[in-house]
Amino acid sequence: MTTRRVIGAFALLLTIGITAGCDSAAPAGSTLATTQPTTTGSTVAPSQTAVPTPTTAAPATPTQSGPAFTASCPDHGSTSAPGCGSWNAGPSSGQAPGFAAGQQSSPNLLGVNQDPWSGGQGPQALTAFSFQNWSVTATDTDPANAPGEVLTYPDASFNYHQLDTAASGYTAPPPQYDLNNITSLTSDFAESMPQLSNLDAEAAYDLWLNNWQTEVMVWVDTAPAKDRNLADDSMTRVGTFTYGGQNFALWRNGSGITGFYVFLLDHNETSGSVNLKAMLETMVSLGFIPATSSLTQIPFGWEISDTGGKPVTFTLSRFNVSLQN
Repeated sequence: MTTRRVIGAFALLLTIGITAGCDSAAPAGSTLATTQPTTTGSTVAPSQTAVPTPTTAAPATPTQSGPAFTASCPDHGSTSAPGCGSWNAGPSSGQAPGFAAGQQSSPNLLGVNQDPWSGGQGPQALTAFSFQNWSVTATDTDPANAPGEVLTYPDASFNYHQLDTAASGYTAPPPQYDLNNITSLTSDFAESMPQLSNLDAEAAYDLWLNNWQTEVMVWVDTAPAKDRNLADDSMTRVGTFTYGGQNFALWRNGSGITGFYVFLLDHNETSGSVNLKAMLETMVSLGFIPATSSLTQIPFGWEISDTGGKPVTFTLSRFNVSLQN
């Protein structure tokens, strides 16, 4: 891409093994209904159906005492700077939320991440009560030399790469996390982002597959100043795909296993459910990724380019992944 308006390969460096602050247990639930997709308006029709369905149900308001984790990343702070890293937010025991049945949890399987990956961002303060309940206040100004560049991606993540096996050369988790061995992969979310006229940001999933080689984003909520025409980023529109009544335009930059892909919802939703398996199967049927593609990480957060130079607070109140083999 000529301009970094959407997050790219450099972001992966910021979410691998970086921690700041203390580890703490944080619950995360999961279960979703699934549906099947159809395709419209594309030149290549996927050979199988798939399904996401964002909804508008309001999340329950969690009870909170004091934050479990706080961090302040300074202006232009790197990921290694104090306050700019990640919080290991997973439960210390029991079934790992969002992982295959029988996988024992550990704190590093879930993360809440500052992710100031560009080096051009302003100060950013994160307050987390749990993996399911946290907010971040960012103060960013669109760089004059790179309009629309993504400066930071504060997010929560399911970290499948933490299970990478010696047999794979530590490049892939166990076979349960290969796409062809997954029968259902769904997620639900609830977030809030102020609808300010000069805010350039979007709420999105940023999936990584195949040992950080394949990036697949799902945009669900864009701020007023966000450019939704991804052709401006030198991306190519593949077509429109319908999942459970919701229309997503699929865009790509490059192709194959090293390509960058975006599913763009045709309207904004601040809470809902998405069938990630359905979307990835669409990509398999189009020949973009192998059926044996392995999961590396599933984050959800906000790509932030410009807050008008003033503090803006983004809040996440629900983020679950449900995986079944």
